[in-house]
Amino acid sequence: MLETSYKDNETIFLEEIANKLNLKDKTRLVFIERLRIDNDHLNNPALATCLSQSLLKDTSQKATSKIILRDSLKTIFKKLNREGCDFHGVTREKVKIAKQWLREIVYPWHRLKNIAISTNKMGPVPQGVDLYKAGSDYPNTVPLGSQIKFEVQLERPGYLTLLEKDTSGKFYCLSPSLSSIFNPGIISLPMEGAPVNYFQLTREPGVEEIIAAIAPEAPKLDWLPQLDQPPLLLQGNHLQEFLAYFEGKSDCTLWYMYYQVEKDS
Repeated sequence: MLETSYKDNETIFLEEIANKLNLKDKTRLVFIERLRIDNDHLNNPALATCLSQSLLKDTSQKATSKIILRDSLKTIFKKLNREGCDFHGVTREKVKIAKQWLREIVYPWHRLKNIAISTNKMGPVPQGVDLYKAGSDYPNTVPLGSQIKFEVQLERPGYLTLLEKDTSGKFYCLSPSLSSIFNPGIISLPMEGAPVNYFQLTREPGVEEIIAAIAPEAPKLDWLPQLDQPPLLLQGNHLQEFLAYFEGKSDCTLWYMYYQVEKDS
């Protein structure tokens, strides 16, 4: 099901990722064609040959399509690594790792964001600093190093599951609701009984993204951590199962928001 969904949306997805990475011209072409499923059967030299007319256009005669593709991939891999793609220090197999990361991890998150509703009914609440007052809008920026609670303003009863993409590009399940249903009102996370009293923004500056799932029944996902367990680092299978579970459920709500983590000037 997910593979079919990916193939149906692949072109738009890769174009959006290319925009996010600010890839242009030949580097953009190499990114899209190297990561496209239809080109999986081609190794790099074969793909360079297929793209030679486009890659050699307006290029000095000393360059070859293989060299242009190689140099473009170096740029692409650096940008993907900064976005959270871990190449584990390898010098080979980077194309394979990039494909797996984009298709199995980034794409499910991308789909979840697209079907979620952007909202101002949830957000970070910095602790110990006068940046937020009850009833006001949640801050769009939070200083690096802050201790925060995360609030969700539920409009109806439901089980709440909170997913996060942090500033380093890693994905976490922060605070699931498994044992009891929440009543409408403001929910403050972490909850009492969690292993931490607040979330600490210690990694690096960047954008934090949050997806909240609100369901009338506890999600049937056996990997969800218990209340007394730390946040779970999500793998591709977790995000794929989460997407498959919530994508077709009309009685569930998905909310999305983001905020900027900045160095304190």
